[in-house]
Amino acid sequence: MVDTIFRFTNSGDTEVSIADTEKIEFNTGTVPDSTGRLITTTFRMVSDLNPHPNPDVALNQIQDSLLGVVEVTIAGYFINHNATKGPANLYNWSVDPDVNDDFRKGRFGVTLATMAGILNIIPTVGLNGIGYMLSEIEVIDVEDPRTQVGFIAKFLLNGVPANVVPT
Repeated sequence: MVDTIFRFTNSGDTEVSIADTEKIEFNTGTVPDSTGRLITTTFRMVSDLNPHPNPDVALNQIQDSLLGVVEVTIAGYFINHNATKGPANLYNWSVDPDVNDDFRKGRFGVTLATMAGILNIIPTVGLNGIGYMLSEIEVIDVEDPRTQVGFIAKFLLNGVPANVVPT
């Protein structure tokens, strides 16, 4: 398994079937982003003690446990970023929609060998599916910006806090 961030577009997408332009592989990847390195991966779970805003809508498992959003933060860098699609993918993903008709709960996925699969999320189709939404990307110059560029990307599981009901 390789550390990978990816984005699905169609309901039949899998991590294997999507184009290289829809994924970024790190550390030992074979996609053009193989020069990317992950430095840290962290996650936090936020408690949400607010009452559900619509009592007629069933709570999902995270809301029922009084947990809000699960936020995963991935930090790393690219070497020779002019020869890789990783930085361009991160930029494009930050301005493109996080959801579509097939993936209403987020169309981003993450597989992290470095975390022994604990935080792996594969987006699933439909209103009751799962997936990450991209909440924030910060690009940081690392030493010489012509040869290295760093980034911090934050992903939210199911994308919205528990006190917000998706439409």
